[in-house]
Amino acid sequence: MPRAVQLNLAARGIMTKKYKACVGSEKQYGPRLVGEILHDYLENSNEPFARAYREHKAEAEAEHDDDQLFVDIFPNTELCIDLKLLTRQPGRMPVGEYMNGVLTRDGEYLFRFVENAKKRVAARRNPRIYSGRYINVIRHDDGSLVLTFNRPTLNENFTFQDFCREAAGELLAVAGLIGERG
Repeated sequence: MPRAVQLNLAARGIMTKKYKACVGSEKQYGPRLVGEILHDYLENSNEPFARAYREHKAEAEAEHDDDQLFVDIFPNTELCIDLKLLTRQPGRMPVGEYMNGVLTRDGEYLFRFVENAKKRVAARRNPRIYSGRYINVIRHDDGSLVLTFNRPTLNENFTFQDFCREAAGELLAVAGLIGERG
């Protein structure tokens, strides 16, 4: 519409400006990362594609639970700031969330964050099935039993012959116990 016609209509009160107000928070309409939008869609949508993705992801996690390299730690790399996150929860960290952990500098522009976790006690490779005063019995991975002697403190009151006698008595007692368990 030409400017002269607009001024004439405005003078008569016919033409008025209409303003549209945004409904909801301004944060909702602000710029967001594409990855964040895609993550929200895949995790929260009821569309068939998003449901199929969640089902596929759950099946894959169930199959690979035993073969997983990181059992309790889920790695995530933030490329825009060269930050490697090792967290206790899978997926991206929500914006604005505080986490307890250690941030280390691995390079001039490379950082690594490791979330604090409880210490896990690893299973012993060759468990000791009997710990005695003079001998120990250890079970290897193939099931074989190995006998080891403890180092005695020898002096005038406890000689090598005394150690051999006491160890023999302990050996007979252990042989009876382990023979019964078989």
